[in-house]
Amino acid sequence: MQKRKKPLLKSSDDFASIGEYVSYIRETRGYTLQDVVELVKTAIKNQALDSQCSLSRGYLSNLETGKHAHPSPFKLKALAFIYKIPYESLLQKAGYWEKSIDKLKQDTALTLMLKEVDDMTDSEVTSVIDYIDFVKSRRTSNYEKRPKKG
Repeated sequence: MQKRKKPLLKSSDDFASIGEYVSYIRETRGYTLQDVVELVKTAIKNQALDSQCSLSRGYLSNLETGKHAHPSPFKLKALAFIYKIPYESLLQKAGYWEKSIDKLKQDTALTLMLKEVDDMTDSEVTSVIDYIDFVKSRRTSNYEKRPKKG
């Protein structure tokens, strides 16, 4: 029996609005609106989130349907925490963050890909970091080997 592959998350750029994006993430994660509200309450109770991050089911529903075009950064922080996505990607989609930052987009995509890997061991994490270091060292070496112009 083959393992079913988890689909990679779509980028926030694939959606017209912040509401569509957070709705997609919630549904992809398999949460109901009430699940998200309860998870945020628990995170606040455990002091993982500030009390200003609290959400109601109505607020989240209004956000997803486009009735809140400019959601509070605190609410976005709560959603990023619960959905395990970069906070910056939600800030960007909501218009709080400069969209032209290519590095942020690359970092966000890499972070999303890594978060989709279930239960990486410490050894696997170390291997990924070592591989990234290897790729970076090759890039540096290639730059040094290029002939100088002029």
